[in-house]
Amino acid sequence: MKSIFVTSLACSFLFVGCAHKTNPKSLPGNWKVDERALSTGMPNYPLSEEVFARAQRLQERSPASSDQELAEEIEKAEHKPSLRRLYFRALYQQWQDVAHAASGEAKLKSCPQYHHDKTVMDEGKSETNSFVVGAKPAAEHLPYYPEWALNVKTATGARPVWTAGGKKLVTRALKSHAVKLSRELKVLCEDGTSDSYFRLENMVTYIADKPEFQQQEGLRALLKIPVFSTMLLVKSVQGGPQVRFSRHDEELLREVKGFQLQRYIVELKKQRQQLVTGSL
Repeated sequence: MKSIFVTSLACSFLFVGCAHKTNPKSLPGNWKVDERALSTGMPNYPLSEEVFARAQRLQERSPASSDQELAEEIEKAEHKPSLRRLYFRALYQQWQDVAHAASGEAKLKSCPQYHHDKTVMDEGKSETNSFVVGAKPAAEHLPYYPEWALNVKTATGARPVWTAGGKKLVTRALKSHAVKLSRELKVLCEDGTSDSYFRLENMVTYIADKPEFQQQEGLRALLKIPVFSTMLLVKSVQGGPQVRFSRHDEELLREVKGFQLQRYIVELKKQRQQLVTGSL
């Protein structure tokens, strides 16, 4: 799978999220991660055109890096973990946060392929991030509350929480999402790689350097991969008024050139906070 060469940007995006199936209960919104259910099991988040536009303007205002900053980045790059290890570290952190929010337990007894990285994460982590789940939003505010786009099992099949019921179902959906992340970690720990990791590797190799990747299709492509889909979820429900990216998050985003996702999350959090403070 690593050797697959993607000949165009459009084909690359399709490669990241292939083998879809129809979801009978879709969420409102005219811009989503994908119009069909994702084969990776990740939620089909409604996305905000307004937030993305503000995030793009933020990019335009960003100052260029100085020669000293570039030299420091090169020095850091020589000592940073590989893409594979960054993927594991970020996903491991996310799984712990989501699992703690859902059930209070997140224990990974062993991980032969990433023993050192697991040890680094376990020793460096003092506490998990607190989650603040929002009340059920109006349809026009749904993009700001990705926890309500998580899927939950019902008598009629899997459905997004927003279409299935109230706030109590969000906890059940978080638990289900944690199980999906746990399965991904199990494959990584046993085999060292996974289908989702190869999607990420192909993205870095064939897509990330293209200017088009910083546009809407690039954001959608990122959100089909578990580590970035869950990053949007975790950072949105994270307690506090501002987004906090860990060092592993930032290194992974830098490696894949996922700047549009990082800016989008920052602007989304701002809008979410405005809705919260405006309702007080």
